[in-house]
Amino acid sequence: MKSLNLLVLAAALFIALPASAQQVKPYHQNIKDCAACHTKENAVAGNQFVTPDNKACLTCHQSYAAVAEKTKNLKNGEPNPHASHHYGEGIACTACHSEHKTSQVYCNNCHEFKYQIK
Repeated sequence: MKSLNLLVLAAALFIALPASAQQVKPYHQNIKDCAACHTKENAVAGNQFVTPDNKACLTCHQSYAAVAEKTKNLKNGEPNPHASHHYGEGIACTACHSEHKTSQVYCNNCHEFKYQIK
């Protein structure tokens, strides 16, 4: 019986490991609490571990206009991805930026930009 209990405990820990071992991007390593981005206000059906909305991002990144200001002079002369004439401030930050997997340039669904995305 004791070995069965140990086996169940080991299985439970193994299943829980991926959730607790999520990696964050190097520039966000100082964030130690998942709730900094995954807020109760952002929760769906009580699950706060859903994709954060723009409000969660802008808690640290100030405003969409401030982000656009930082990316206004791109070296390659391409348009500012944070000043989109298609979406303005209406696109989710997570359309391009992903914390726990590879980020991708949403605009490249139609265009071929060479943005260096974080």
